[in-house]
Amino acid sequence: MVEHTGSTSLFAIFALSLYSLFLFPFTIYRLTCGASEESVVQPYLQGKQKKGTVDRAIRKLFSKSNLVLIALWLLWAVLLWYVNVTSKDLKPFDPFEILGVERGASTAEIKKAYRQMSLQYHPDKNPDPKAHAYFAEYITKAYQALTDEVSRKNYEVHGHPDGPQAMNVGVALPTWLFTKDSKVAPLMLLGLVGFGILLPLGVVSWYMLNSNRYSGPNGVMQETLSFYYASKYSVKEAQSLVRIPETLVCAMEFITLPTPSEQTAGLEELRKLILRDNPDLKDKNAFWKRRASVLKAHMLLLAHLDREHDNIPPSLQADLRFVLTKSPLLLDEMIKIAIMPRPPAGYGWMTPAVAIVEMMQCVSQALSVSARKPTGSVSAKAAANADGMAALMQLPHFNLDVLKKLKKRRVQTIKDLQDLPPTELGEALCSAGLGDAMAEEVATFLATLPAVHCRAECEVTGEEDIMEGDVVKCRVQLLVTRPSHNTPGFEQQAPARGSSKAIRAFTPNNPVPKDENWHLLLVDASSNAVLSWNKVSLVEAEAVGFSRPELVEEWERQGDVATGADKKDAIDRARSRALATADKFISRYSNGARPGPATRVGPKGAVVADGDGGSGTDAEVETGQVVELLFHAPRAGKHELQLLIMSDSYVGCDRTIPLRVRVVPLTRAMQEGRDARSQAKAKEWAHSSDEEDGNKGESRRRRKGAADGDAASDAGSAAGDGDSDDGDEDVNSDDYDSEETGELESGPEDEEDDDDDTPAAGKGGNALPAAAAKDSEGINKGVEEPSDSSDD
Repeated sequence: MVEHTGSTSLFAIFALSLYSLFLFPFTIYRLTCGASEESVVQPYLQGKQKKGTVDRAIRKLFSKSNLVLIALWLLWAVLLWYVNVTSKDLKPFDPFEILGVERGASTAEIKKAYRQMSLQYHPDKNPDPKAHAYFAEYITKAYQALTDEVSRKNYEVHGHPDGPQAMNVGVALPTWLFTKDSKVAPLMLLGLVGFGILLPLGVVSWYMLNSNRYSGPNGVMQETLSFYYASKYSVKEAQSLVRIPETLVCAMEFITLPTPSEQTAGLEELRKLILRDNPDLKDKNAFWKRRASVLKAHMLLLAHLDREHDNIPPSLQADLRFVLTKSPLLLDEMIKIAIMPRPPAGYGWMTPAVAIVEMMQCVSQALSVSARKPTGSVSAKAAANADGMAALMQLPHFNLDVLKKLKKRRVQTIKDLQDLPPTELGEALCSAGLGDAMAEEVATFLATLPAVHCRAECEVTGEEDIMEGDVVKCRVQLLVTRPSHNTPGFEQQAPARGSSKAIRAFTPNNPVPKDENWHLLLVDASSNAVLSWNKVSLVEAEAVGFSRPELVEEWERQGDVATGADKKDAIDRARSRALATADKFISRYSNGARPGPATRVGPKGAVVADGDGGSGTDAEVETGQVVELLFHAPRAGKHELQLLIMSDSYVGCDRTIPLRVRVVPLTRAMQEGRDARSQAKAKEWAHSSDEEDGNKGESRRRRKGAADGDAASDAGSAAGDGDSDDGDEDVNSDDYDSEETGELESGPEDEEDDDDDTPAAGKGGNALPAAAAKDSEGINKGVEEPSDSSDD
């Protein structure tokens, strides 16, 4: 009977193999695409980062993830060393290797090797007990095996001096598991069954039961989605910004948030802190009578918006980070519910969608919701003043006292601060009560604020007019610029075209890192409808905006022409913008920076694309980042739509692009005209393919005829004209064969061109009036307005 025993050395090899199967793929993933610190681009330089890249490189090298990876490889090295030490017991007995002689050595050579090793390992020569044991167990046994004829023959035949040996099966488990003690065996069996079978089965069952509670890419609970969609605190059609937090905190993630008794004192301190900043909540009993976990989440959210992070009790700091981590994910799900198509038009709701994006901005910059409410009468001027004050209040270390002091220096908007020279900006901030470190952080924030530039156009693919029920495509071209693009050293970390990295937002008041994203909403403000929505990361737009800043002036110049601006004013604005662009390039590249791969400095300071003569640019670069929004055409008539480009990280960077869309009524004549044009295009494509096939056959016949000799060509010269007639008959026969296939017969080419130019053709097709066709030209295009919505 074969005896099963454990083997510690085999277990070490088994453990090293399993560990290597995990470590090698994990290392490859970390080095290629899994590094979290390398997956984002910071569009700002702050503090010590402006002085050099050595410190940043050292911090990236010794980051937490890299240190963990190094520790894993050190553990792998320890396992490898242990395998090398313990695997000596697994080596087969080889007397030739022990004595250091070659196979087939003579007896004299074996005795000579034995005497040399005796001088080194014999107990009389070496008092070390290990040497004595090695001499007795290995050297002496090897000498006897090679000098005795029977033992040597047994070794050569059976691989062992003692002849055939019994099979010894070793299991890749530690030796102590196979002890013969009757008390340990049941415990080992229980441990193997419990940890090897029951524990994995329990973990899998728990995961499967709990995974059904979550849905969507954000991992939001299904109960949360049901609360947001249909409940007392659901997303509503006319929900404003001040009501968004009430819906946000009614998530199952916050309802199940544990509230142990140890947090009672901390919650009381938090309650006093909230009442000090929001005294109007004192008399709202409905606010305080909610579930304890929901109330805690709401108070932590309000404390964050009031920038009271340092005053929050330590026992609630972990819950604060949980709330700030889950809030962006929950807001993403809320906006998806707000834009869901609803009858009868099949569009979403604009008011809650815009309010949710504004709430994202408040959470990112720790800005109170009350700072975005207009004071006094709700007018356009009051709303603009509220937006301007909110944009200033998002700056780090800013409060009402700082705004009052800056107002005396005629600084009322973000643009006023950005236009100040660096020296005057530092003086203005210091006079407002900010220290040098605070002023530097504010300057970094101002340099980081993005400016988005846009061109948009609505069209139906292959058609000149937009009719009811058509799927309309709004093609949006985007560029992003920042003042930090002109900072020396920015080109080392500028986003590259085609990169998959995200852009890290500058959120000094938010302890949770956040990436920049933009929400594109095509809305109809008159009907509170969202026709289309998309969430994008404008990495490509910023890469093009950094390498080709002159495209911004070109787009604005085209916008001036499209909006019908005065020619002289448009020329003056274009000249001033060109001078500003030249100044930017001079300031950027005079500090040692080099132009990007897509730009070069031309004569007189002009910047043109590489490979161009200055008159044209690369078509792919010209478009910037392209985003397409699809929507169903509304009812017939003229519609004043708006394209809202909203940032989820900054206040005051949103853009509003007006779009005029004219929808033609869907009549039978218009539909028949479209069908006729589609048939004409299909027939034209079929004829073009037939002509290509005929040209290929003619070229093959010409190559075959060119192989004939000169004598044959002279003999057949008299019959050449007759053969040409046959060739014409062959061409006609091809036309005859094509008619037999059952395809529609086409008319002359002139008639086909007329059909293509006519708006409606076919049976009973009625063309649009000339005035209507003239009005339809150019009304489906939207061009960027020269001013921001925030400045209005």
